[in-house]
Amino acid sequence: MGLIYFLAYLFLEILFSYEFAKVFTPFGLFLEVLLTAIIGISVIRSLNFSLAESMQRVLRREMSEEEFLSIGLFRLIGGILLFIPGVFSDILGVLLMFEGVARFFAKKLFPSRKYYHHTHYGDDEIIDVEIIEVKKIEKN
Repeated sequence: MGLIYFLAYLFLEILFSYEFAKVFTPFGLFLEVLLTAIIGISVIRSLNFSLAESMQRVLRREMSEEEFLSIGLFRLIGGILLFIPGVFSDILGVLLMFEGVARFFAKKLFPSRKYYHHTHYGDDEIIDVEIIEVKKIEKN
């Protein structure tokens, strides 16, 4: 199945690059690849600070794991896609830079799990905490 996805990606990459070169000339394609590679490198280099800050916010429970993934992981993937030569990968990379698109993919790939704690009170001899996982049931 992975081979089919790779071949579909490769076909779309060649198709988009060909159409872009037809409209903007091969020199324009070269400049686009060079410019987006520079932008991709700068995005990846700037992630050190934002990932560390976001991780601290997750630990302080100011941000959920889903938000962390959408901000950090998908921005990293977007930067890598910008670095890879080709028009289709650049379009995907730019889309992943937008937080709304990244959150959409994060919700689809990593469904959120909500936990709540139930503590038994009234008996001083029993110390018990139970973690109960709450799952959403989606209707089709």
